Amino acid sequence: MKHDTPRASRGIGNWTDEEFIRAVREGVRKDGAHLYPAFPYTSYTELSRNDVLAIKAYLFSQPRIRYSPPRNALSFPFNQRWAMGVWNIAFFNSRRFKPDETKSPQGNAGAYLANALGHCGECHTPRNFAFAMKTGETFAGEDLQGWRAYNITSDQRYGIGKWTDEELTEYLHTGHAKGRGAASGPMSEVVTDSLQYWDRQDISALVAYLRSVPAREGAEPIETSQLAHLPREASGNGGVEGEDSLGLRLFAGACASCHGLDGGGRQIDAAALLGAKGMNDPVAANVSQMILNGGSLEVAGHQASMPAFGRGYTDAEIAALSNFVVRHFGAREGIVNFQMIANRRSSR
Repeated sequence: MKHDTPRASRGIGNWTDEEFIRAVREGVRKDGAHLYPAFPYTSYTELSRNDVLAIKAYLFSQPRIRYSPPRNALSFPFNQRWAMGVWNIAFFNSRRFKPDETKSPQGNAGAYLANALGHCGECHTPRNFAFAMKTGETFAGEDLQGWRAYNITSDQRYGIGKWTDEELTEYLHTGHAKGRGAASGPMSEVVTDSLQYWDRQDISALVAYLRSVPAREGAEPIETSQLAHLPREASGNGGVEGEDSLGLRLFAGACASCHGLDGGGRQIDAAALLGAKGMNDPVAANVSQMILNGGSLEVAGHQASMPAFGRGYTDAEIAALSNFVVRHFGAREGIVNFQMIANRRSSR
């Protein structure tokens, strides 16, 4: 949608209920033009009429703002908006949520929250060649905006099958669970702006549904190690040579004050590294993104933040630091090189 505020001349103030519902559930705006699925109508199509109108009522309660957003700058052929009609015919399934008789009421409530309102699959489900979700691989994990949205199926090795209900509940509600790491990147935004406000009943329903999602390995499976070895002493290089020595020196100088040399976290629990999925990813996608760009997580009025080091470190230094973190807190062999970091810089 072009605007969210209810200003009639520039926003959605003169949209009728039916026009708003069509935009949210079908991806067609008031003037008949197609929306791009960056607006997740492909998931919102399952929303009930009452919930869509509740969203409209909330938006119409917001202050009127005079603002014209920048025009889309997509390159050809993606700037051909009419082509979305063809894409919809091929990949979009207009449908409303229907309870699954094999699931409990709680499981069905969680399915609605995950697939419609929460649209979790938009990040966590792999995409095909045309960027449509592969419904046969729901929640198996995908790369998005340079970050990895990890496997959240019930798989015991590569998904969340070994997480306890308490760990899942705590992670979804606060963005952190002991021994599981903290939310970062787009997921930290989800917790900060949305999940922390859900009541515990809804979180429990979401957890119950995630338990029922079929186990899938995913295209790039990552198994989390619970037995990470500790880095050598920061004084000198302890016999560590080459890139590992550089990574250790960088970590000791800039990271250990918050994360601790043992990765256990200091000052706040969310700074703990051990057990986090990102520490076990050989290409260190999320680790390097955090080093490059920093991040923040704000829950219940408390903020946990990490500064960006992208301007202070070279690509080679960030690669060395990323590999060090993966090797010493995930017991995996990092394979990051300077060119990968350069690409991640330029992709933002």
